[in-house]
Amino acid sequence: MNYASIFFDDTVNGIGFRTSLFVSGCSKNPPCKGCWSPLARGFDYGMPYTEDTKESILDSLKKQYVKGLSILGGEPMDNLGDGVLLDLVKEIRTKFPQKTIFCWSGYTFEELIKDPIRLEFLKHVDMLRDGEYIESLKDIAQYLSGSKNQRIIAVSESLKQNKIILYNNFIII
Repeated sequence: MNYASIFFDDTVNGIGFRTSLFVSGCSKNPPCKGCWSPLARGFDYGMPYTEDTKESILDSLKKQYVKGLSILGGEPMDNLGDGVLLDLVKEIRTKFPQKTIFCWSGYTFEELIKDPIRLEFLKHVDMLRDGEYIESLKDIAQYLSGSKNQRIIAVSESLKQNKIILYNNFIII
C-alpha cells in the first residue's frame, strides 16, 4: 500500500489533535465529481507504507494529547487487501485502547458490511464518515464537511444494534 501523506498533530480531520493517514488509491469508477485529491486516486501515488511508517504513526499516538488516528484517502476501503491497515488498527486497539479511530469512505456503511474484510476492519473503527461525495450537495457548514448525503456513523453501536447510529462529537445519538 502507498500513502499520499501523514499529518501529525492534525486538528482538521476529527476531534482534537489526531494523526491523519491519507492512503493512496481509489477504485470508485466513475470517480466522485469534485474529488478533492484526484492524484491520490492512483494506487502507486505517494510513498510506500513501510514498517517505519507504521512505527511513526504508533509513536505519534503515544502523546497523551493525541486523541487518535484518522484514515482518509484515496479510499481506505480499497486498500485492505494487503492487510497493513487492518494490522495497524488492531495494533492501535491493543496498545492504545483509549484512542479513537476515524475513517472516511466513499462507500456506504451498508455496502461495506457485506464484505468480510471490510467488516473486519470496521470492527476496529469508532467513527465512519460514509457515502460518496456529491459536489452538488456540498455543505461546508456540516461537521467534518463533505456533502449532505454523507453520514457520520458510530460503528460499534451500529454493528451492535444492526442499524445506523450517528456519531456526533463525543455523543452517540
